[in-house]
Amino acid sequence: MEVWGHPNRMAALGSLHVAVWEDPGGLATAFNTLGLSDQAQTPDGTPFELHWMIKRPLPPAGQTEAAAFLAQLATAASQPQTAFDWQTRVEVPTGVPGFTHCREVWLHPALTDDDPDTLDDPQGPVKVLYVIPLTEYESFILRREGASALREYASANGIDLLEPR
Repeated sequence: MEVWGHPNRMAALGSLHVAVWEDPGGLATAFNTLGLSDQAQTPDGTPFELHWMIKRPLPPAGQTEAAAFLAQLATAASQPQTAFDWQTRVEVPTGVPGFTHCREVWLHPALTDDDPDTLDDPQGPVKVLYVIPLTEYESFILRREGASALREYASANGIDLLEPR
């Protein structure tokens, strides 16, 4: 909120909310779950929220589709047998909206120093799991060679992991 202000839209799905921000510069759309931290924890017991930034503006229908996708991911995250945390890969058989070639997401700590890894809460820190869509090849690199190799591959090939592809 310090950078982009109050959300432009809010989707309520039971006790979970998805906040939607439109970048004031018109270059991106961001989504954040609110309330997931009351239902889901990482394996070490830390509550978390999901954040997804798409580096392009989305019309209202695209925002609704992306918010629904994040809510579905949050529903999966809140299941007791699920172990979401940083560096977790999650298969998305139906695909990631707007990312035609992506069938998996990677949950990652902040990609830049400007973004927080955790949020302060009166009950303790809340992790932020950043949702990064991956193509099959990007997933292969991550699985086979690790996070550094994936970042190097993306950089060497001019790939922004937050842009639709």
